[in-house]
Amino acid sequence: MRILLTFIVALGIVSCGNNTSRSTDMTDANDSIYTIEYINHICYLHPERALELLDTMEQRKLLGQNDINGLRAVIYQNGLDQSNVALKYAKRIYDSPDMLKDTVVAIKTYNIISLLSHQTGHYAEAMKYANEGSAYALSAGDNLKAATILLTAGYSIASLGHNAEAINYIDRAINVLKSLNNDKDYDTQRHILVGQMQKANIYMSTGQTDKAMALFDDIQKAYDNISKCDLVPEGHLEKYKGDINYMLITCYTEKNMMNEAARCYEEIMKLPKTHSIGKMVAPYLIATKQFDKALSLISESKHYMALTRDTVTDYYIENILLQEENIYKGMGRYKDALRVADNIKSITDSIMKREREHEAQEMATIYDMADKELQIANQETKLRNGRILVTVALALLLVAVVVIFIVVRYNRIIKMKNRAAVATIDELMATREKLQKKEEQIPNSLTDYRPAEKSKQETKSNEETKGQQTKTEKGQTSETDYRTSETENRKPETEKQQTMTIDKLRREVEERKLFLDPLFDRNKAKETFPELNIRTLSAEFSQQYGISFPRYITSLRIDYALMLLCTDKDISVETIAAKSGFATRQTFYRSFTERFGISPSEYRRMKEAKM
Repeated sequence: MRILLTFIVALGIVSCGNNTSRSTDMTDANDSIYTIEYINHICYLHPERALELLDTMEQRKLLGQNDINGLRAVIYQNGLDQSNVALKYAKRIYDSPDMLKDTVVAIKTYNIISLLSHQTGHYAEAMKYANEGSAYALSAGDNLKAATILLTAGYSIASLGHNAEAINYIDRAINVLKSLNNDKDYDTQRHILVGQMQKANIYMSTGQTDKAMALFDDIQKAYDNISKCDLVPEGHLEKYKGDINYMLITCYTEKNMMNEAARCYEEIMKLPKTHSIGKMVAPYLIATKQFDKALSLISESKHYMALTRDTVTDYYIENILLQEENIYKGMGRYKDALRVADNIKSITDSIMKREREHEAQEMATIYDMADKELQIANQETKLRNGRILVTVALALLLVAVVVIFIVVRYNRIIKMKNRAAVATIDELMATREKLQKKEEQIPNSLTDYRPAEKSKQETKSNEETKGQQTKTEKGQTSETDYRTSETENRKPETEKQQTMTIDKLRREVEERKLFLDPLFDRNKAKETFPELNIRTLSAEFSQQYGISFPRYITSLRIDYALMLLCTDKDISVETIAAKSGFATRQTFYRSFTERFGISPSEYRRMKEAKM
């Protein structure tokens, strides 16, 4: 009877819990954060938060699976810049049997999947999706989307080197756009202009300058139509005008029509100054031997991009550094030209390294995605099995004994796990105290600390230096001797200063307990140490200490909170979280549990029970 009563009470608690959970889900579902509009709003600046909300919405089935996959594709493409992952989610919508049931979803999917395939270098797939999508959009009466998808196919075919076929696709798209007769619609006229300019670029890239120049009447007409449109975004007219004159000045310079090129030069110089002005006029200035003026404009563009953009890009090499190298060659300053060439090689190596790291990150995300899907499937299986178990238990009360046994056994396992976690935490604290005492016994141990990895790098550098000296002794040319010596002696002082600054930063954070400020982050660190490069701080901090800067700050906060949990028993866990520098109680609970496998409240309870 006692077992039977216990089982009935347990069933009542489970029922109440289910009702409460259902009520909470409904309340949260009405919250504005669980909407497509909110996800789109935060996906650029807070992609991780957007993904967390999407996980919750998927578990609660607040959105259809195609909507979930579409939003994930947008987040990974626009917020995390992981096109390969975004493409995988877009393909899931494409493979879904429900895609063609909704015309809007189908057209959007064809448009997105063709663009992503093009961006990730899958040009043949991009053409396939574009052909299917344009045919579907035309059959559905959405000619604007059909033309947009055809343009994507044209760009993909051009990337494959099939220029004649690419131009055919672009012409088809332009004809569809013109048939709409939307003279005042900005999107329509913009696509016409971009298509015409793309055709001219294809001709220019293949040396067919005359054919490119023959298109400029149509290009100018498309530009005039845009200028008459309603709601043209600010700065777009100036951008298009600059691009058109840049193409013209390139063609005129190549055809030695310098008067016309000079007119285009004057038109470009009237535009608001941007980082691209130097790129636009440099070919003309070099052709007319105005090297000083060309160098001045390129230097301004170089400085502007260094302040506002990432300079480790192919765009920076092709449009700034190569122009600068050509200017120095034209001026006869070959030493400066050689320096720029070395800079180009260094940036090219950095781009290749970053691309490899980016690919590795995307692969890790794909693996995490598979694990997450497996977890969701397991959760759904557990829920389904739980419902079956409750149904069977209500019908067959004899199963009560088995259920209670399972519950008791489960609680015992949890208690054993928690005890093991508490013991592990205590051992870690004891070990940390011993390490701190040893560090205090070693004077100035932190002053000249350098990671072992850096020593290895210095050893490797010395070995490479010896190897290069050996090559020199065997008879390399004097020019190679000069470049090798210059490369060896050119160890950036900024790298040394950054390393010393990071050492000072770590000591300052620990000694002054700066991590107790919830708002302390890389920007705050920059206020204390203005010489810090916050864009590379996490990477360089990780290289020195084996942990990224944000995770290092979180680790210090957890250690401080652990000390408070053990020493100050009269304050709440919420207060401890605030005192330790955590912005919210939830963040503290999540970080603590991820590190130790037990919640702060459970740890404190078991410590008190143990004492």
